[in-house]
Amino acid sequence: MKRTVLIDGENLCYGIRNLLGQDDQKADRTVLEDYNFRGLIEEVLADNRPDEIVWFGARLRRYDQTKEFAQKTEQSIAFQARQINLLKSQNITFVKVGYLRARESDPCSACGHSEWFLLEKGVDVGLAVSLLQRAEKDAEIVIISADTDLLPAIKAAKQAGSKIMSVLYEHRPIAALSQTADSTRIISRPLAEKYRSKK
Repeated sequence: MKRTVLIDGENLCYGIRNLLGQDDQKADRTVLEDYNFRGLIEEVLADNRPDEIVWFGARLRRYDQTKEFAQKTEQSIAFQARQINLLKSQNITFVKVGYLRARESDPCSACGHSEWFLLEKGVDVGLAVSLLQRAEKDAEIVIISADTDLLPAIKAAKQAGSKIMSVLYEHRPIAALSQTADSTRIISRPLAEKYRSKK
């Protein structure tokens, strides 16, 4: 049975940063630099290595709403470029889908100040489309995401004959995903820690 791993990249990065954080604070994004994602995934799937691992991430662009926000988006673009090279070195395919949209926060009721932030849109849709394209008998598809928006696509893939494995996070088990998938694996804090860079 062919085993394919589909990853919502930002969801996995968020999950790892939460697992490696301290005092209810996420670890800094730098914890992901030189992270051994493939080692983590292969240990989670210890009974059978994947034939293919596909990482879905947003298309990025520079935004110029403020000088600080332009700098933030440039840093995001540079980080993604480094991450793509890292994933390529681990034989993980990076697919750009969706985009990051600039949004302005509601003004502060006290001072009226608002800030710009980035909101990821469409990555889950891209992953769901890929899931349905791959759905067939004698295929096992591993989904690494805690996004319940994927539930309809997971159900459709199962109806097409695929076996679905859901990989979730120790700090955030999602019952709906576990109950819908054929099997579930959990990324624990010790496991996430094992594959971080020891530099």
